[in-house]
Amino acid sequence: MKGQFTQVRRTGAARAALVLAAAALSLLILLPTAPAVAGVDDWRHTWEVVQLVEVLQERAIPPNGAMVYYLGDSIARESTVNDGSWTDMLGRKTARAGKVRAFGYTVAGHNQTFGMDSKIVEGLPATRLPEQPRGILLIGVGISRFIGPPTPQAPISLDPPPGDLPELSPWEQHHYDGRAPLSSTRKRELVQRWMDRRWAGFRANKAANLDAIGRLIVAAKAKGLRPVLMDLPLNVAVVGGGLDKPRTQIREGCAALARRHGIKYVQFTRAIGLPSSDYWDLHHLLRPGYRRWQARLSDELVKMLPAKAAGSGSPDRL
Repeated sequence: MKGQFTQVRRTGAARAALVLAAAALSLLILLPTAPAVAGVDDWRHTWEVVQLVEVLQERAIPPNGAMVYYLGDSIARESTVNDGSWTDMLGRKTARAGKVRAFGYTVAGHNQTFGMDSKIVEGLPATRLPEQPRGILLIGVGISRFIGPPTPQAPISLDPPPGDLPELSPWEQHHYDGRAPLSSTRKRELVQRWMDRRWAGFRANKAANLDAIGRLIVAAKAKGLRPVLMDLPLNVAVVGGGLDKPRTQIREGCAALARRHGIKYVQFTRAIGLPSSDYWDLHHLLRPGYRRWQARLSDELVKMLPAKAAGSGSPDRL
């Protein structure tokens, strides 16, 4: 009788976990697709996301798939539709490819440095459950992330969620929607302006930022995450060779880090062939551009994910 009672309790706990998991998925997939409403700032949103995944981990109900965290500045923030759309797209693409499912979380925002990235990784839960696939940490790199020092920023302390799961506050991901792109003339002027105003800062801070990326890679691995370096969007149709000096130094530095740490460095900025009209300026994507970028990013992620374990329904680990 005691054994039967214990089994009933376990069954009830399992059902409760499934209910909470379903709620978590609804929170991830449905809430971010709501119309954009000005709400919390980027840094607050990031820590709300961190709190959500922490609670899921603590209650042993992570989604049955790989968690993907996308780090970067506002250029990364503007490069996906939203987390709900991204996760839904990853679900379709992984199902067709027979890969484990992935869940996308954008943890990127205005002027976010590699030092801020490190604070985020410190806050993320470690992969502890044997059935949980290894997560992926996308580290966005681009010229805008090298012009200043990798200064950290203090995490935001949030109150414990009063209910079953924390809720994400309204957050405006796309600050350029509804704007007409800058003129081609103005965009070309920005190329030379960058060299005039930013080149000195880039040179002064390049080494410190590369060192910070190296530490970030090590920290990600310690959390059980798979770090991946990835070039952020750049309007190559306008830039041409005008920013080759900083871009070459970033590519060489990141390629060296990727070899040293045995990780991938993904570069498809030129190959995707986005027209200048998809960019508001030299970096920030407008709606047609971020839809195409999200699709290509999802394709790249699917290549990195393992196949589902045959027969068991459980995913292989990365």
